[in-house]
Parts: sequence; structure tokens; C-alpha cells
Amino acid sequence: MGNMKGPLTSHPVTDNFKEWSVQVDGRKFLQQLARHAYRICNYDAVADNYNIFHQHFGKTGVIHFAVKASAEPHILKTLIAKGSGFEIATYSELRLLIESGLSKEDIGTKVNFGQTQKERADIRKALVDGVRNFATDNVHDIRIIAEEAFKLRMDKGAIRMQVRLFNSDSDTSGEGYSQSFNRRYGVDNEQAMQLARNIAERGMTLTGFTFHPGSDSNNPQLWDYGVRNAAILTRRAKEELGIEVTELNLSGGFDPAIHIEQYSKHILPLIDKIYKEEKATHPHRIDTEPGRWLVANAEVLIGKVSNVKINKDGTRIVTMTTGVSENGTLTDLGLDFDFFILEDGKARKLEKRDDIRGNLHGRACADFDVMAESTPIPDELHPDNPIADDVFVVIHGAGAYSHYMERNFWCGITPPMKMNYDDFKNCITHEKYYQVALVNSYAERSGLPLKNAMSFITRDTHKKIGEIKGSEIARILDNPILLNKLGLHILSSVAEFVQEHADRQ
Repeated sequence: MGNMKGPLTSHPVTDNFKEWSVQVDGRKFLQQLARHAYRICNYDAVADNYNIFHQHFGKTGVIHFAVKASAEPHILKTLIAKGSGFEIATYSELRLLIESGLSKEDIGTKVNFGQTQKERADIRKALVDGVRNFATDNVHDIRIIAEEAFKLRMDKGAIRMQVRLFNSDSDTSGEGYSQSFNRRYGVDNEQAMQLARNIAERGMTLTGFTFHPGSDSNNPQLWDYGVRNAAILTRRAKEELGIEVTELNLSGGFDPAIHIEQYSKHILPLIDKIYKEEKATHPHRIDTEPGRWLVANAEVLIGKVSNVKINKDGTRIVTMTTGVSENGTLTDLGLDFDFFILEDGKARKLEKRDDIRGNLHGRACADFDVMAESTPIPDELHPDNPIADDVFVVIHGAGAYSHYMERNFWCGITPPMKMNYDDFKNCITHEKYYQVALVNSYAERSGLPLKNAMSFITRDTHKKIGEIKGSEIARILDNPILLNKLGLHILSSVAEFVQEHADRQ
């Protein structure tokens, strides 16, 4: 794919390695990593990534960030300020956008409800809050949208539908992706025409076709199949149904290890060529729904190597102090790894070797706690090598779906401690900053469940609690000073509660 690289491995931890590594107390740092992994944030990267993506796809249509990739308020607010659109899979994601400042006017024009198998209550609430753009691949979904719009006395013609197509002629995407979607999502061309008729009969507007080539699709040609069938269906919709389809949604799947120009240089001329060959009206809008490409390098995870073993088949098993979540679904989803050794208290990068490969695991007791299989690792990671105990790993790509890579205290393992890069530089050197960071990390983790709990607690349950809004807690979590006060307050309250009840026993 040439020498052009995407944003995956661009992060201050590695870009400014010498800046912080010369200050680190090696023994202290390894002791910290033995207790918890680090999750280091650099949300400034998101604006830069959006600007680059916009240069190549912004002129053709709307860039909708896939909120499922990261619901961090810093990220959502940054993208709202940039004028980005958004793709949501649930109504809860829409609430996060509203809390982050997305206006109702923008909801109507810039939010796509991309999940094709939606909950009725989510559809109703989304319509009330202004969503008018929906993807679909089944009549059940279409019927419910029409029914809820009718109940709300809405103009159904203002509801804009995109039919989601298969991304290939099999149940996978071909070579070059990490996860396909054809087993659950999409329809073939004849089914798509049936859905187009159904949409029209119910008084809603068919605006376009969409498809997803597969997560981390590192080959732009994986878009060819979907573009071809979208063009065929655009022509057929006009000829057979009299419907003028004006949009094409390329969805996501852009690999953040690859520069976005590699995709635009292939896909945009391809659309011109194929629509002309199929005698279809060229789409007025060519939208995208990137997730990982915009946010992958907004965070990295740093963990310590805990153990190295060699299986009977020669596979090296590398266990670290950070891993994936209990669901075990994130193996080989576009992460990258840099290995460093601490020698005389200073850090030095180790060379990965293609001829030496290993499986990278968290230390929970399950096979599926694995982040990568058969990935290049340094020769130093060998069970007979004492320095393997002093190796730490920087995991790139944690800005996307990073909440899945947290431990959530499973097997009693403390989740990664979250902070920005500047705070990280301080806390690995100064105990005072480290203690503040611990409290802030705890406060955020405690505050988020409290924020979610607001939807369950009513005024009847507890008047004082029931009057608190989730958005108010969100603002506290966004303020480092208040966040620290919240953490200390929660800890103090818990201590007082335990002491009170301990005295009664």
C-alpha cells in the first residue's frame, strides 16, 4: 500500500518517547504497571484525524463518526465543533451526543441511525429527538419506523431510508478485513428491491444504499462489490419503481494503519467508473461512517509483561497486565504493539521480528483474553531470558473500543488508570501526581455508573437523587478539579458508612 501511514501509531507516548523516558524511575514504573495498566489519552489527535479524512472524503458528502467506536465526551464535543455527522447504533448514543451539545437541527441532518435491527422504543425516542435518517435491511424494521412516525403524526416522507446491502457474495468479505458482517446484516439485490417497494408503499423516502466491507479493511478493493451493486440498484429503482436514489453511503471499515488517501484514490474514481458502466445516476452525496480511523490513536494502553511461555507447537504465549474484556471478541481488531525494555531505569525500544511470533494475552484466566495471535514480537520475550520481566508494552489503537480492553475487576484485576499524556509524564515520576491520578481515575469510574443510574432512579425512589440529571454528572466528570473532589467525597462517604455500621456490630 506504499509508504503512506495512517494515524494508528501516532501518539505522544511514542512520538515523544525520549521526553518522558529519560525521567522515568524504572523500578517505580514497573511496580505501577504490576498493579494496573495505564490508559493514556491524547484527544487532540481526533481533530487532526478528522481534518485529514475531510480532505479526501469531506467534499463528496457527510462524514458520520460511528459513536460506537468511542463515546468519550471529549471526542464527541471535538467532532461536533468540527461539524461532523454521527452514526448511532442505539438511542443511548444519541443521548450522549445531545449531552455533548449536538443541536436538534443537526440531529435531523447529521445523524444516521445505522443499526438495522432496532428496538421500537429506540426508534420512537429517536424520532421525537429529531432523527430522520435510518438504515434498514428488513421489513420488520421498516414497519415499526412507519408505525411510530404515524403515531407521532409526522410527515413520513421526511424519513430518509438507506437499504443496507451485502458486502460480498458470500458470508465473509474476502481477504483483508478483521470482521465481516454478512452473517447478520445486509440483503441481496432482489431483497433490496422488495425493501425499496415497501419503503415507498409506506410513504417514506428511499435515499440511498449502504454496505460495510468489514472492520479494518486494509484493501480498498473490498468496496468494489458494494459499489457495483449499489449502482445496479440505483438504476433498477429508477427504471422499475420510478425512485430517484441520490445517495451512496460507504460506511466504515477504514484501517487506521493506512492513510485515507489510499482509499479515496481508489474508491472515488471507482464510483465514477461503475455508475457510468451501469448507466446509473451518479450519487449526489457519497457519505462515510468512519469510527476507528478517527479515534484509534486518541488513546494507548501500557501494560507490563507478566509471563512468557512456549507451547508444545512453539507458539510463544505472552501474558501482560492488560487485556480484553470478558466477551472475548476483540482479537486482532486493528491493534499494534511496541515493546520496550527498562535498563538501568531507562527505556529502550525492542525490535519486533517477523520470524518470531506470539499470542498476546491479558492475565485473566481464559483463552479468549487475547488481543493478538501470531503477531511479531521481540526475541527478548523468551522464558529463559531474565530481562523479559522488565519489558512493557505500548498498545496502539486503544482509542477505538477501548472500554472493551478494560478489566472491570474481572479476576480481581484493577482496570487501567486513565489520564492524559501530560499527567502521565508527571505521575510516573512524582508520587503526589500519581496519587491525584489514582483518585481521578477512581472518581471517573464511579461517576459513570452514577450517571447511568439516573435513568433508573426516580423522584419517588429518592427525591434528592431523582432530581439529578446525567448531564450534570457528565459536566463534573469533564472537570479535573471537580472530578478529584468527587473521588475524595465518594471515598470519604464510603469510609464513614463502613465505620458507622462496623461500630454497630
